[in-house]
Amino acid sequence: MIKPASWSRGLVLVPLVGASDSLVNALALWVAWVLISLAHGSAMTFLRTRLSVRQQLLASIVLAATMTACADLLAQAWMLERHDALSLYIGWIALSCVTLERLTVVETRMLAYLRLAGQFGLLITSLGALREMIGAGVPLALLVPGGFILLGLLLAAYQAWTSTPPRSPLEEKPRP
Repeated sequence: MIKPASWSRGLVLVPLVGASDSLVNALALWVAWVLISLAHGSAMTFLRTRLSVRQQLLASIVLAATMTACADLLAQAWMLERHDALSLYIGWIALSCVTLERLTVVETRMLAYLRLAGQFGLLITSLGALREMIGAGVPLALLVPGGFILLGLLLAAYQAWTSTPPRSPLEEKPRP
């Protein structure tokens, strides 16, 4: 089966950059993503054995859309000031839930959910905290292009930190 991380990481890029303009928004979206995706996965585990493959897809779409709509209404009722910033990105959670449901192997679903939730939480909270700190001096950091620039710089720093330097072709090879 296809690895879930490659597709689902691309789906969380939009909320990662768009909703991480402050640490509070980042944490609120991450908590919503974790709760909705775990509830969706648990409900689909119960429904999966009772439905055919086509019915599973339809049930997954309806269930994810219902859960995100309810989460959006709860955010509108309890966190009105955060709702304006997060309402667009709560809808993206449904898309990632359906994609995770379709792309993960049955035995590793919970492990894939937990791993992706941890990675997404670490990324969105660190990016939100950095954007909020930098945004006090540089207002571009609070805008979406600033989030892409900062995310690109963080990825470049990570690759520079973890990569091994290439071997020079001029180095002498050991002789037997």
